[in-house]
Amino acid sequence: MLTLLMAVLSKAPIASAQASIYGTYQAVPDYPFVFICEDSIARPMAISDSTFNAIARGIRFKVNKTDIQPSDPFIKVYTSQIAPMLLSKELKLHRVMVRGAASPDGPYENNRRLGHERTTRLVEFLGSKINQPIDTALIHAESITEDYGYLVELMRRNADRDAATVQRIWLNARGSEPACKRALMAYNGGKLWRRLLKEYFPQLRQARVVLWFGKKVIDEPVTDAVEFSVLPEGVALGSPDSINVALPALEFEPTYTRRHLIAARTNLVHDFFVMPQFGFAPGINIQLEYYPLNGHYTYNAGFTWTNHRHWDSHEFFQIRDMRLELRRYFKGEGKFIGGFLDAYAHGSIYGIGLSPTKGWQGEGGGAGLGAGYTWKLNRRGSLRMEVSAQVGFFVTKYDPYVWGNPVTGAITGDYYYDYTGRTSDFKKRNHRFSWLGPTNFGIHITYDIIYRKRKPSGYRLLQKGGAL
Repeated sequence: MLTLLMAVLSKAPIASAQASIYGTYQAVPDYPFVFICEDSIARPMAISDSTFNAIARGIRFKVNKTDIQPSDPFIKVYTSQIAPMLLSKELKLHRVMVRGAASPDGPYENNRRLGHERTTRLVEFLGSKINQPIDTALIHAESITEDYGYLVELMRRNADRDAATVQRIWLNARGSEPACKRALMAYNGGKLWRRLLKEYFPQLRQARVVLWFGKKVIDEPVTDAVEFSVLPEGVALGSPDSINVALPALEFEPTYTRRHLIAARTNLVHDFFVMPQFGFAPGINIQLEYYPLNGHYTYNAGFTWTNHRHWDSHEFFQIRDMRLELRRYFKGEGKFIGGFLDAYAHGSIYGIGLSPTKGWQGEGGGAGLGAGYTWKLNRRGSLRMEVSAQVGFFVTKYDPYVWGNPVTGAITGDYYYDYTGRTSDFKKRNHRFSWLGPTNFGIHITYDIIYRKRKPSGYRLLQKGGAL
């Protein structure tokens, strides 16, 4: 990727199959939102609204937040690849077009504030990484409160069955975002609105940008006659002093990411467990984790089965344990990687014998809290490793038992409760034990066994004859 970017920024000509050429500007391969010009040019070309929606890239924001997240993919690409190359070639910003918006699910006035502040934060970030304050005269910033036009574009890309309906409602609103919002919320008893809220609104919570860079600072200001703005589709600049640009037909192909749905996990500590006074006692353990489409929480259910019997030495180690766990990953929204916190509850039945005179049988349960960290073991992230530790409480009722009759001392080949009182006074599970402290430690291997159906995660700009 870095090599392609170098090629665009070098003086060597670039074949048309590698980059779309708009006038004297060239779109950077794989970065259609970045345009490079070798010369000083006073007026970067205007682009249509649909073209902006097609090629712009940006950052998403958390609900009701305006701070930029360093982990956002756009931030990583701009910081690690684009900005260093721009600095090395001493390129100057000719023009920046940015749109900031909020998802329509909140109050309109609050959304207006969010759209403006998100636009401001993104512009500040762009300038900070290339060590040049961005002249406000170079900025065409547009704070869109609720971007229903982009919503229609996203629905079209996904071939959504209601795309035409939403487009009709937006057109009937004649540019009034509050009117469009009211109509969408009322349509079909609110069913359409609730689906849009879940499937599309998180994608509208972002600021998107298109950038133009050149080797010289623009000396000539842009006049009102050729104001840099988003034009209606099909309208070209007609001023003799402007650059008439015939925009090519843009084509796109979807890009996909696999989203894990259910993963299987095993604890290596249990797989290779050594019981003091007993020896090697591995247990079969499996945990299934369900990953929702959004959010930070996952849901887990696990089972452990251990069945070791050394009858000749009267030793046995038998455990059945069922476990439920709720996790909260710090990196959610489809990632579910890195640090996490968890809460668990479990129940067990057991039979443990360490010698002819030391044996216990009972049932118990407990709950607690824990923390851990998980990281990828392969490129796709389908295979992962994690470490975890938990603390909590465990309460059990049990009976001790021995081999042979504890009253007569006779060896009959049977096991007896370790009780010497009257039979009528015997009460089963008359012993109780409670524990508060560390309850579990794990070194886990996790593998995704079921993936979500592949859906487009974005679109890659194509040119006739090959991809950019």
